Amino acid sequence: MIRTNVDRVFRSIVAQNALHNLNSIPHSDVFYKEMESLYGLTKSELDIIISILRESHKILVMEISREDKNRKLEKVLGYVDADLVTLQKLKDVFHRALSDDYEKENGKKKTAHQIIRELIPRLQYINHTPLGRVLNKAIMLDEYIHMLEKDYKEYTEEWKDDNIQIQLDINSELLRDFTDKKKQEVPAEEDEPVQKPKAAYVRAVDTPQHREYLEQVSSGSVNKLLQIYGVDFFFRVNLRKCNFDFISQALDTGVIDRKKDLMDLKEMLKTIKGNIGSDAELEKHYDEIMSLDRKISRLISFSSK
Repeated sequence: MIRTNVDRVFRSIVAQNALHNLNSIPHSDVFYKEMESLYGLTKSELDIIISILRESHKILVMEISREDKNRKLEKVLGYVDADLVTLQKLKDVFHRALSDDYEKENGKKKTAHQIIRELIPRLQYINHTPLGRVLNKAIMLDEYIHMLEKDYKEYTEEWKDDNIQIQLDINSELLRDFTDKKKQEVPAEEDEPVQKPKAAYVRAVDTPQHREYLEQVSSGSVNKLLQIYGVDFFFRVNLRKCNFDFISQALDTGVIDRKKDLMDLKEMLKTIKGNIGSDAELEKHYDEIMSLDRKISRLISFSSK
């Protein structure tokens, strides 16, 4: 259960990082509430879990804005997957946002690096403003990329796996105490309210076309399925059924090689990645989803169609 909770928190961070927009970095004030709501984790448990992930180099923790007691503002931290590709994508997002926000406020177009040099001396004064937060993220993402490139051996998957086990061993007893305490505090079960049946809706997997598709899967090749049902339907049905490995195998055959189809699939998978933290079924397929996402990115970079 302890490892499960650590994995849940980590995957929630990875899923949010994968949004590739201004909400891609979870903020501690909101993230803690979400984790409590989704998984019943207390602040004390989350403090330990975040520490485990940070010390094992699974995540990086940045200070987005400092505590300001005079204005009754709490410190806000941000969480990022310690993965070079993720960091580079987030850097692009926040450098672009910094340039756009600066232009809106000052009427001048400058590069992110020019803005960083100009605003760093004023950072403590604009710390809690929208521009200040974007600036802080842009600066920290730059620093993290340099750190991972310099100390890359400490950010390999092998290093992380070895060290997360050490951190789990160190903290397991403390986390177990929190779990036991919560069990003792659980009130007697009450009768569950009768839920009204939900309105029926038709999904791709519920249609006659889908039943025909299933018959073809056992008897025909991927190429034949694509000719009959089309790439879009093939993607949607298999994503809905969590057949991520099957899609990966289909990509390996080379039948699906149009850049547009690959880009469409990447967009569909992006939505799925964003739901990992709140969908138990998707969590089981986390490794397959991330592997498929990396494969799609490679194929897009080599595709000329």
